[in-house]
Amino acid sequence: MTITALNPNDPLYHLPTAQTFHLRTLFYTQLSLGKIKPLVLPSAFFGTLFLPLLYLSIPHKSRPWLYSLRWVVAFLIVYIDYTLLLTTSGSNVAIGYAVGLIACHGTVWGLTLVLFTRPQWDAARVVRDGGKGGYTWEFYPEGGSWWKRVGWAGDLLLNFRGVGWNYAVSTIPSPPFPTAGGGQGQTVEMGRMEKVTRQGYWVCETGREFVRDRLWQVGWSWVVIDVWTTFGRADPYIVLGPEYVHSSHWKINSLPPALEGMPMGVVSLGRSILGITGVAAGLFYFHSIYQLVNYCVLGKGGLDLLGVQGELWQYPSLFGGFHMVKEKGLAGFWGAWWHQSFRRGFAAAGEWVFDVVATGETVPALRVRDTNGEVNGKGYDNDKERRAKKPTRAKTVVTVLIAFFLSGLMHACGGLTSMSPTTKFWTPIMFFATQGVGTLVQGFVCQYFRGFIERNFSTRWRRVGNLVVVAVWLQLTGWGLVDDMSRAGIWLFEPVPFSPVRWLVKILGYGDMLGGNNGNVWRLDEEYGLRWWWGPEGRWWESGLRL
Repeated sequence: MTITALNPNDPLYHLPTAQTFHLRTLFYTQLSLGKIKPLVLPSAFFGTLFLPLLYLSIPHKSRPWLYSLRWVVAFLIVYIDYTLLLTTSGSNVAIGYAVGLIACHGTVWGLTLVLFTRPQWDAARVVRDGGKGGYTWEFYPEGGSWWKRVGWAGDLLLNFRGVGWNYAVSTIPSPPFPTAGGGQGQTVEMGRMEKVTRQGYWVCETGREFVRDRLWQVGWSWVVIDVWTTFGRADPYIVLGPEYVHSSHWKINSLPPALEGMPMGVVSLGRSILGITGVAAGLFYFHSIYQLVNYCVLGKGGLDLLGVQGELWQYPSLFGGFHMVKEKGLAGFWGAWWHQSFRRGFAAAGEWVFDVVATGETVPALRVRDTNGEVNGKGYDNDKERRAKKPTRAKTVVTVLIAFFLSGLMHACGGLTSMSPTTKFWTPIMFFATQGVGTLVQGFVCQYFRGFIERNFSTRWRRVGNLVVVAVWLQLTGWGLVDDMSRAGIWLFEPVPFSPVRWLVKILGYGDMLGGNNGNVWRLDEEYGLRWWWGPEGRWWESGLRL
């Protein structure tokens, strides 16, 4: 095997370090001119968290005038988050990108809870029954104390997948939901909760199993991320995006020797695989650390400060079973296997838009779920009525397309708030829009030709066909997302503090192949961490912890 060392005089040798420094310089230049602000806690979360929390903490079921103010609250959420989107970024590439995600998803989620649904009528969470020691369903505690209502609303706001709530996404393990109209304090049948769902999401049964599994996920994702960042950045596309070939700033005239002779189709496929691998590994890494801290430090495995939210069943897996991709194709990839963290808000927006267009009614229908998991407002008398209430095909199409559009918009906003001037707002939207179209088209084609497919193709070949469709469609369309994430500099982020791979490469005597500071074993610098920020010109409300 021949190892090619990079020439220190070659721009590729220093490119990752130079581009990181370039983006940071742009940030601090704009900051000094007063054209941009850093992401500061808590002020940056006023529109995404505190305003909806305040509104939901005030009872409005019996106060129509207060409920009508939801439009004012919705306008303020949009205005505040839009301002955040246009004025805020970060010297850390991940923070700069995250600002856009926070602003966009914070807007959608805030509108979901204030405008698209009626949590004070509909939503219920699992709580401990102090008297009996079991679990009960707690609807909005209208007569409870201020702090009890704040706790209820805060749990609602921070629980995107709805774990332990009656609006939980259908893919994760949940106990049977309360009966519509059954009132406060219904018993939770925890014994009927699945440990593994049909979609492959699961919860651990013991603390030992949980810790072992999450540490394994942190370990393998750490290694994948380390290998990825060590060697992937040798490709200028990963650092600059596809415009590297036209970059007058860095004057990159060629690919590294390892890629120079490869067909561009192979290089493109490799970049797509790198992209999805990097995103998935990062999600596993941070989500596993989050769950470990919650359970082992704050939850039942540690200080026990979180109550029911600290119990083991509250921590389902992030991804589903890959068998769903083989069984359902694109619908299985996006609707079952891939994480469902934002599904609730995106779907609620689509359902509300359809209902407004179809009926002209802006007040959302009651959507309490019954013990069979069906959405309803009055309870069903029989299975026939339940089936009749399923969404129409038109509503499904509208909901899916809007959900994918919003997902694309969220990622486009991430590129917008990064410091890179080369991001293209439309490409992530195009990518996710094509995923929605592809999912619907494949579903309709398979449904229309179901008889023909089942007669002529075995289960094995149908699964192969689904995998081929997913792989080909993602390869044809994936550039829309991966290109823009590369432009935004997201692959320059350092998720792991220490690099065993770089250490091993140096021990073996091949350190020169890594290039510049990309070969440093310790990866974090002063831009990773919290520091205090004073609001300029005496604006104390903008002071806080800067990310």
